[in-house]
Amino acid sequence: MSQEKRRKSQQKIKWPRPSEWADKSSIFQMLIFSTAITLLIISILQPDGRRYSNRRRTCQKTERKILTEGFNPIAGKKREGETACIEFTGQSGQKIFINTNLMYLTLFTPTDKLNTGGSNHYTLEETGLYKIRIATKATTDYKLDIILESQNSSNLPVIASNPSQQPVRLPAPVLKTEQPPQDISYNVKQRPPFYPYASLESIVNDIVYLVRRRGLSTNNLSISLVDLTSNPCCAYGGYLDEKRRFPASITKLFWMVALYGQYKNNLLDKGTIPETEIYKMIQDSDNEPASLIIDRLTRTQSGEDLSPAKLDGWIKNRQWVNRYFQNAGYQNINVSQKNFPVPYLGLKEPAGPDLQIRGKGVKPIRNHLITKDVARLLYEIDSNSAISPDYSQRMKEYMWRELNPEAWQKKQYNSIEGFFAESLPRNAQIFSKVGWTSFSRQDAAIIASPDGSIRYILVIFGEDKGFSNDWKIFPDISRMVYNQMLSKYWP
Repeated sequence: MSQEKRRKSQQKIKWPRPSEWADKSSIFQMLIFSTAITLLIISILQPDGRRYSNRRRTCQKTERKILTEGFNPIAGKKREGETACIEFTGQSGQKIFINTNLMYLTLFTPTDKLNTGGSNHYTLEETGLYKIRIATKATTDYKLDIILESQNSSNLPVIASNPSQQPVRLPAPVLKTEQPPQDISYNVKQRPPFYPYASLESIVNDIVYLVRRRGLSTNNLSISLVDLTSNPCCAYGGYLDEKRRFPASITKLFWMVALYGQYKNNLLDKGTIPETEIYKMIQDSDNEPASLIIDRLTRTQSGEDLSPAKLDGWIKNRQWVNRYFQNAGYQNINVSQKNFPVPYLGLKEPAGPDLQIRGKGVKPIRNHLITKDVARLLYEIDSNSAISPDYSQRMKEYMWRELNPEAWQKKQYNSIEGFFAESLPRNAQIFSKVGWTSFSRQDAAIIASPDGSIRYILVIFGEDKGFSNDWKIFPDISRMVYNQMLSKYWP
């Protein structure tokens, strides 16, 4: 381009002065707009994290589910790009228990949020609208068991925080019948169709061999193994499986079934024991709700020594729970005695009638069960036969264990470490109840592979200090059995 053309081109362009870009009012409007945007960003991202945009709380293409007080089993599929939300109105001081197969959930409080997952419980600090939000990236089958504690918990005993305080006496039971409790029978009268199967017996023999190699007593060992996928059901293997042994906290499975049996037969009002307490008895093996439940079932109470005449009636009532199962063919059973200690009663060990029921012999009368009967009860729960399909499903949900170490390693009493669940793959499924004392170890579980191709029941009682002190024997047994079942043990 020549200099003449360049000069003419520059003359055509007239660069405006700043005052000509916008008038004063436009500049003022721009300042207001930019300030508003800045304040909005600050309000959303402020350090205390107590405000969130409504968009982050919303659900897309997924129906909201409203929680009610008590037990709320929830399952569904969250597709990619969708968000599932569960809402409830919470009261300050109320408790919520959450069990889920998801590692991550978000619990929105009225003013804050918590990241959760696995198995957790919280005490609500505020009254208002709460929301549980499921927002995983991929399509996900989700499952949640949520217990929202009722505000009306006046029927529960107050637990003394100071051991020097006077023990709290149990409140009077809420009855629909006159004492003594009416004798009824557990609803499943037929024994399950267990039949001996050589390959399962071979696995049981491998367990016995492993125990012997570890220097533990096989005379104090009982085993029941049931294949739930065999056709016809159910192939079975056992070792000393009809030997009566001390069951420790395995008794709590039977107390839970009996409680729902009284609900079903209108001997107790539904909700007499809050579901949160039943959950704690099974999930955490808590002795306090267990004590409350057995007293409700049998219309008895712990207390001072009783005269012989009164003791006879007290023992007959307390043994109601034995008769309930004996009438349905559970012959080798005694689950009439509480587990100790019971802190809210101020009892570290049996006293009063809880001690008198054990007799005055050198060997006290203790609870006892056989592993074959425990396997039977688990089979009836798993097949939705125990009490009713709804109650069976609820009981199984209370037994579900979260295998992600982040969910259980921080809990001192977690029913995972030292038991079957510890050595299973994280994505396996296990529903269990464990027992442990200074002289015994017990585990009873329904176990399944992630795809459900194997499903089995394993019950083991080790009634010896060697089992109590060996925190690896049950996990090692469990992994061995799982691998053999997974490799299609049958010919």
